[in-house]
Amino acid sequence: MSEPAPRFALIDGNTFYVSCERMWDPSLLGVPTVVLGNGDGCCIALSPEAKALGLKIGTPIFQVPEDIRKQVQVRSANFALYGDMSARIVTILREMFPRVEVYSIDENFVDIEGIADPVALCLEARERILQWVGIPCCVGLGITRTLAKAGNKLAKNQSKRAIHAGRLAVFHATPDNIHNLPVEDVWGVGRQFAKRLAKEGVETAADLAALPAEHVRAQYGVVLARTQTELRGIPCGDLELEEPDRQQIIVSRMFGRDVTDPMDALVTFATVAAEKMRGRGLAASAVWVWLDGNPHKGNGFHVSRTVPLPFPTQDTRDVLLAVRWLAKSIIKPGQAFKRGGVGLVDLVRGGQRQADFFSAPDPRRERGMEVLDRINAKYGRGTLGLGAAGWRVGGVRPDQVKRHGGEAQWRPMLKSLSPSYTTKWDELIRVR
Repeated sequence: MSEPAPRFALIDGNTFYVSCERMWDPSLLGVPTVVLGNGDGCCIALSPEAKALGLKIGTPIFQVPEDIRKQVQVRSANFALYGDMSARIVTILREMFPRVEVYSIDENFVDIEGIADPVALCLEARERILQWVGIPCCVGLGITRTLAKAGNKLAKNQSKRAIHAGRLAVFHATPDNIHNLPVEDVWGVGRQFAKRLAKEGVETAADLAALPAEHVRAQYGVVLARTQTELRGIPCGDLELEEPDRQQIIVSRMFGRDVTDPMDALVTFATVAAEKMRGRGLAASAVWVWLDGNPHKGNGFHVSRTVPLPFPTQDTRDVLLAVRWLAKSIIKPGQAFKRGGVGLVDLVRGGQRQADFFSAPDPRRERGMEVLDRINAKYGRGTLGLGAAGWRVGGVRPDQVKRHGGEAQWRPMLKSLSPSYTTKWDELIRVR
């Protein structure tokens, strides 16, 4: 009996953040490399060589033994660079496949149903991405999205994530060949479920697929039951070509150092959150602000406040008024903060707001926000802002502290940030 033809493929950039850094700095090839997030706090990406030294995702860099630390190259997370590289990959895939679901910054599902030779086309996509963007990928195929995800993991295992792995970088997963995939690596099986399943003797994806469906639904719920159904080759969903509306948008950061006046930071977070909200056509019904102390200095605490808005708004000015009011109710003189954030919550579609006698959207003010967004989209985020909104985003390198002045006090200090090779004119590579 022939195996079912795959409907989906998952194309995933190998160790994506590290690969982006290596693309622009070939001296990192073959060298243990770590990418740090959270203001240079924790490891968020590791090269295979770094993993071989025993490093793990989430490990604070200060906890890495000195002898190992000397062997690794460290880079601060450069999300502007990674996002641009990701967009280039998506552009390639949309030219080659009829439908593409952007699942994450490094993962894309594509529709391969009805394609005569999907493996050959996926190999061509992989080689094109490698040649044009410089990112090595692995590809998983399957009749369901869960099997495609499983195939991607198995492709990584058999290819060892080698740059020129060729056919080994593609794996067509079926219900009959997933016995080598550990159950904890199955999409939708979390750490806690994996522990519970292990007690039942379920160690692989094939073991999970073989469990009685009624037992899985009763003991683990409908989400894992859907995962099991898809592992059996029965699709439970299609590609999600449009991102579903969010219920909230949150912007938060770890401060570069302890600050006693985080107002500039909170206003910046609110401005960024409002821009993201308008980009999705949403409006906020409430605003949430929180601040944390520094537990490493015996000052661990968390304070937060939320205020509902009279009418769902898309106007940054309304959001800033709420943020300032909330922040003043939280901040105490002399108290130091290490982290803060702003959330826009209870989001609704902007075009579905119901006006009443007392409140309604102001068309003139919202048109003003549209103009602001268009200018920032054309000339770069932060080109135009509202008053002293502290509008620039991201962290700063030590050499940028003087340029940013006092606001560098709260911005994450990124000691190993690579240049924005593709998004800033003054940081483009110069060829002599």
